[in-house]
Amino acid sequence: MAWQRRISIGLVLGLLLLAFGLIMPAVFQAREQARRNTAQNNLKQIGLAVLNYHDTYKCLPPGGTIREDDAAMQGWIAMLIPFLDASPYYSWLDFNESWESTANRYVFDQRLPVLLVPGVEQHFTDSGFGLTQIMGNPNLLHRNSDVTFEEMTNGTSFTWLAGEVTGDFQPWSYPFNWRPLGTKLCQGPAGYGRPDWGGGHLLFADGHIKFFTDATSPKMLQRYDAAPPVATQAETATPSKKFQTGDFHWERIDLQYDPQWKYQYFVSVLSGSAKTLFKINVYRQILLTEEEQQHPKLYLKGPQFLLEIDSTTDIATALQATTLAHATSAEQLEANVKTLQALQKQLSK
Repeated sequence: MAWQRRISIGLVLGLLLLAFGLIMPAVFQAREQARRNTAQNNLKQIGLAVLNYHDTYKCLPPGGTIREDDAAMQGWIAMLIPFLDASPYYSWLDFNESWESTANRYVFDQRLPVLLVPGVEQHFTDSGFGLTQIMGNPNLLHRNSDVTFEEMTNGTSFTWLAGEVTGDFQPWSYPFNWRPLGTKLCQGPAGYGRPDWGGGHLLFADGHIKFFTDATSPKMLQRYDAAPPVATQAETATPSKKFQTGDFHWERIDLQYDPQWKYQYFVSVLSGSAKTLFKINVYRQILLTEEEQQHPKLYLKGPQFLLEIDSTTDIATALQATTLAHATSAEQLEANVKTLQALQKQLSK
């Protein structure tokens, strides 16, 4: 009968909803555990990089290299790049230029997954710098520091080195990527820990990782924060600067060029979730043949910044002042101008 069929359908739907309700928490828990495992592995990679750096240079990397005129140059993460992965980024950097220099922008605009916490969707600033969600211990990583393991008199296994931060993320190229541990995890954006996990991982100087819950005793955290060596207030001072972060991402668009010119030209476009554009940067990069690609030294020079296009840029005139004007035919140059003008119209005002 019809009413019996309706009851059967309702019963089936009810059972499906019940099964869904029972399964989803397990799925969520498994997903979060996978994220925690990835975050732990990321910290292990950073710890191994630090150990290898110390083996090579007999000290930790400087938290940030700051010149006598107070110009901020590079940070500890940039120093670790050759020990973190096999990318050519380190060789592409000019350490005589600051972290904000256009000479280093292409590398510092890159997203480095090892520095990100899975599940956190903020990967870039609104100006395009790649973010780190890992910060360092200011007693070990600070202005022009060169701390050694021997100075950690509590022992490297009891001296924390870095950890996942809750918020107020900064560019990984920023020369001030350190933060005190505080007295409670997961409390406000300026602290450590992931609220979704009810705590966070800390990397210790000997390379081991430990998870601390947000119920960890403030006295214990204070003891870790005060472990020697203890830096001075002047050494750990940071600018009062906060970065605007969000759902931003870079996209590469190739421009037209004559391959005989030995360079390829492309545009890096920074956009947000609403498809609004925030940055348009034009680069050139050496174009290698298959045979030349077998010689790593040719990769020592990365993409070279040519110009940034804003809403007021006269694109045709700007391109004429670059090598792109010589590396294209008149038709190719005109097509590139039209491509860039179309992008320019989408720029955020």
